Amino acid sequence: MVILDKCFYISLITVSITLFACACGGSDNKQGESSAPTASPVAGRGGPHGPGVTETDIVLGMTNDISGSAGTPYSLITRAIQSYFRKVSQEDGGVCGRRILLLPEDDGYTPEGALEKTKKLVEQDHVLGMIGALGTPVHVPVAAYLNDPNGDGNTSDGIPDLFVSTGWSGWGDVDRYPWTIGYIPDYVTDARVLARYINEHLKDKKIGILAQKDQFGSDYLRGVQDAVIVSSQMVDPSPETLKAQVLATRDSGADAVVLALPPEVSANVFKIAEAEGYTPKWLVSYVNSPSALAREIGGGALAEQLLKGFEELKGSISTEYLLSAVDDAEVPAMLEHRRIMETFNGPAVSTLSVYGQSLAEAVIETLKRTCGSITRDAVLHAAESLQHFHSSLMLNGVEVTLGPKDHFAIQTLQPVEIQKDGTLKHLGDPVAVE
Repeated sequence: MVILDKCFYISLITVSITLFACACGGSDNKQGESSAPTASPVAGRGGPHGPGVTETDIVLGMTNDISGSAGTPYSLITRAIQSYFRKVSQEDGGVCGRRILLLPEDDGYTPEGALEKTKKLVEQDHVLGMIGALGTPVHVPVAAYLNDPNGDGNTSDGIPDLFVSTGWSGWGDVDRYPWTIGYIPDYVTDARVLARYINEHLKDKKIGILAQKDQFGSDYLRGVQDAVIVSSQMVDPSPETLKAQVLATRDSGADAVVLALPPEVSANVFKIAEAEGYTPKWLVSYVNSPSALAREIGGGALAEQLLKGFEELKGSISTEYLLSAVDDAEVPAMLEHRRIMETFNGPAVSTLSVYGQSLAEAVIETLKRTCGSITRDAVLHAAESLQHFHSSLMLNGVEVTLGPKDHFAIQTLQPVEIQKDGTLKHLGDPVAVE
């Protein structure tokens, strides 16, 4: 992902506080978004339409850690999506002559909560489809339900599961998950981009990898196979075990280390390495935004804490695919994003607001292709028809290309080097992995 707001340190600190210290509560169902549509099917302009579609509205569902009870800041994504949908509905005339409404439900960032709330949205609220699901372990049981709602093994009656915010490579199994389409770059793609950097710039170095013990970490292990690995550790995040694994990586002689870990664990790795005087070249999964890592490493969002964190991160390699609110604050698309968020009750501009609008733009483009008959099946095929779609907030060279057998939306990433002030230096051109 990208970084945060601009005007260097002062604004960076302000937005970091907004993003990481503010867990926004409530579902923010404003302007009629809490009203469920008429049960399906509904005849309307252009022909028969499916669930979630009336003469005036198209209603979608999403579950998320809305209240922040799980300690995540991801509710900001939902708020940004809602803001963009309001903008489209009020300023652009909607889609197919209808408002786009999002019904969000709080899932507590748990598989059980996500499945329960998804079933409510599908079976009681009759949404057209679901969008933007977060977290691989959280979404696995949900995806099973959406792809085969009655569990009879026949997936023809599935529900659109669009643009999920989890990069697990398993979503690419279109026979098992024909209704699920990814959005963020899959983890294998990111690992391959990092491996390419290793092979081009660190070919004489010994490489280690510290990976989370789940689908996320396994994908990175698979993706870096093209690089010569001298140490591979599936990480136990407990403090003593993590320290032993970092030291084992050091003792293997690894000159560079790939971190396929979430921000809080990655930050602990940096702290341990610093305490032990271990200074390899770090290559970090894009799920670790530099600002999140800097805050965790430095111990907070104050100026001196962020500066300490960025000092530790200086020279680390990562990837990105969206515009940065730090480096691109004056770009027209980012200025428009800020206007939308401010005008339509969105969150402060941040990594997650940028991501939310980008995903919402892909949803809108998909719906525009279904006006003749807005059904669940039509929505799935419309998403699969996206070719070379470029969100206004994507970096140049990054685009969405999908197909019936390709459900990975973004497979191009820009390698970057983290600078000591938190900005990102682009390293060559974006790298496409198909």
